[in-house]
Formats: sequence, structure tokens, C-alpha cells
Amino acid sequence: MTTTPVKPTRRTYFGIVAFLTSLLAVMAIGSNLGVSQMNITPQEFNQLNSITALFYCILTPLAFALGVFGFIFKNDFKILSGLAMAVVTVPFLVIAFSLYSSFTAN
Repeated sequence: MTTTPVKPTRRTYFGIVAFLTSLLAVMAIGSNLGVSQMNITPQEFNQLNSITALFYCILTPLAFALGVFGFIFKNDFKILSGLAMAVVTVPFLVIAFSLYSSFTAN
């Protein structure tokens, strides 16, 4: 009877990538808020606002999905995955609550 040696599970890096992506998402939303405070022409504002919002809208779900993958896989950085999900969830909830309160204020 031959037995094959059990290979150790390879380490995955979804947690690290999720955390770095979440930091980029936070920088994108910070840039979006910074653009709103700049003294620029409406055309420049429109371009910069669109670009920063696009980055935020792409990076937030990407960071959350990578964080979920990092949480699911056995040999990954679960703490960084959890931090990544928290880092992108908090600003999203603040923006969602602000939108909700603007609808109910009228």
C-alpha cells in the first residue's frame, strides 16, 4: 500500500489584497470629498468627481469580495480580511445613511 505525502495547503493572499484594495477605496472616497471642496471650474469638477466616484464604486465591492474570499479560504489572513470588509463597510454605511436621511428630510 503506497501513500502519497500530504502537501501542506498553500497560503493564499486574498486578505492582504483585500486590505490594500480597501485602503485604495477609502483614498478614492476621500479624494471624492476633497474634490468637492476645491475651487475649480464646473467642468473640472465633473471630470474629477466622476473619476473618483468610479474608482470608489469599483474598489468597494472588489475589496469586500476579496475579503469574503480571504475569510472563506483556510490558510489566509482572516484578520486582514475582516479589517478590509470593515474599512469599506463603514464609509458605505455612512453614505447610505446620508442618502436615506436626505430622502426622508423632505
